Amino acid sequence: MHEPLLALLLADDDAGIRSLVAARASERIEALAVLEAANGAEAIQIGLQHRPQVALLDVGMPGLGGIDAALTLRGLQPQLRVALNAGEPRAHRDRARELRLPLFDKLDLGRALGWLEWQAEALMPLRRSFTCSSCSYGVARPAPPERCPMCQRVGAWIEAPRPSFIREPQLSW
Repeated sequence: MHEPLLALLLADDDAGIRSLVAARASERIEALAVLEAANGAEAIQIGLQHRPQVALLDVGMPGLGGIDAALTLRGLQPQLRVALNAGEPRAHRDRARELRLPLFDKLDLGRALGWLEWQAEALMPLRRSFTCSSCSYGVARPAPPERCPMCQRVGAWIEAPRPSFIREPQLSW
């Protein structure tokens, strides 16, 4: 297991949806820590305690909903990248657009996951290229693994130059 490099705050009153999104996001994004909240107030509390880089909040949570939680979190932590998830996105589209908050349909999990991956690429430490000095196996990661997955040699990594066609992700929207 890799040490978390990116923290995602995931708020939804439906534990099944939280679990599904957390599992799929963890499969697609290396070294992701998922912080779960069941409502907007809990999301704000967790956001302030743990300072995640990215948040996906359900609009329709009882009590404090995702829009109000997003506004509060963004006000307290301006660098936090926040998006909304809704079962009825059309009902919230104008408000989300006005607030410049990405809005995703809960039934189209792929789009929300794509946005999360894009955020991860922008926020994660720059990847470097490493080659195993024993078998020439190559990896692109922030740091080399302890052991080469091909020849199992420990500590045999040398940093390889980055190909000129690889561009680093931009941090601005």
